Amino acid sequence: MASNAVNAFNTSEEETAERTRMIVSAFAYSTIALITVVGNGLVLTVYCTNGRVRKVPFNRYILCLAIADFMSGAVALPLVASVDFFKLVLTGGAHFAFEWAVRFPLLLASFIIVLMTVDRYKLVNDPIKYETSKSNAKNDKALIFVLIFSAAYASIYYVTLAIVFWTIIPRLGSREQESTIIALVNMSQVVINVAIPLAIIIIVNVMFLFKFKKELDKFGAGQSASSSGGQGCADQSTPSPPFTTVHGPEITEDLATITQSTRTANNDHEADATKGQRANTEPVSARIRRRKLMRITRNLMILVSVYMLCYLPVSIVVCLPLFGFGTDTFLRAHQVTIFIIFLNSAINPFLYAATSRAYKQGMKRIICRRT
Repeated sequence: MASNAVNAFNTSEEETAERTRMIVSAFAYSTIALITVVGNGLVLTVYCTNGRVRKVPFNRYILCLAIADFMSGAVALPLVASVDFFKLVLTGGAHFAFEWAVRFPLLLASFIIVLMTVDRYKLVNDPIKYETSKSNAKNDKALIFVLIFSAAYASIYYVTLAIVFWTIIPRLGSREQESTIIALVNMSQVVINVAIPLAIIIIVNVMFLFKFKKELDKFGAGQSASSSGGQGCADQSTPSPPFTTVHGPEITEDLATITQSTRTANNDHEADATKGQRANTEPVSARIRRRKLMRITRNLMILVSVYMLCYLPVSIVVCLPLFGFGTDTFLRAHQVTIFIIFLNSAINPFLYAATSRAYKQGMKRIICRRT
């Protein structure tokens, strides 16, 4: 009797804990889905209604990234939450459709970030060529390729899974070998869907940062040369002759006009002298380009850093079973990391508003109009 009471008590505690977990999960998934859909919906609205934003070809990438994030919040996240909440067991075509629908928007967002990094690399590498060749048509071609590639790549994991479960596992004799294969399949899931896209993003961004450092070194060398050259020119400079006026029949302006011209010329001469002293330190165009380069790199690194922080945990958690962690610990940690991945789609609209004045003003205008 006592043992039955203890078992019943433990069962009720487990049911209560499971019910609490489900409620917290449902609330968390719903909140993130709502923020993702509303935030990225604002980004899409700003792009469609703001002609200034549409004129910039790079914003085409932000548009497609917002679409991918919107699909994550409107389709992928509800599917994951439904399977988790209702404990659904999917097989066959339903399993394939589920896996593809969840992975496609996440992979699409990953490869669009790669495109964005490549675009910024071209800008840093050769600004003149970039400015003369950039267009929405070229960006659209790259985005169509990434769209097709992401759709095909989203099917790779399911194909691998089908091959393993239909050909390898039925031939195994022991349960230990079967569990080993299942662990390897779980790891292959992370390698295909997370590690490979993450590695591509890291490699491309390392190349970008090397090029960025190279350009900064060029600015430093140019500044030193400009300082030494400007000082030499200042030592050898001779005073310019004063502005003189000539009276005679060939003069077409009256005296007042000539006097005003004299004052204007003297003021311009003084302004040029002052500007020349500042230019001895660093040319104005170089300073402007340096600031632009720093701003471009900062904005890109913010976007990529947040992406990596959201995607790295799942790559670490999937290795837990190999180090002796139990199934319950792995499943709970894996669920948290999946939640963090979808959190990235909710954060991105806030990053656009923080790094782009046009998006910030557009979102503010839409929100104020609605209220």
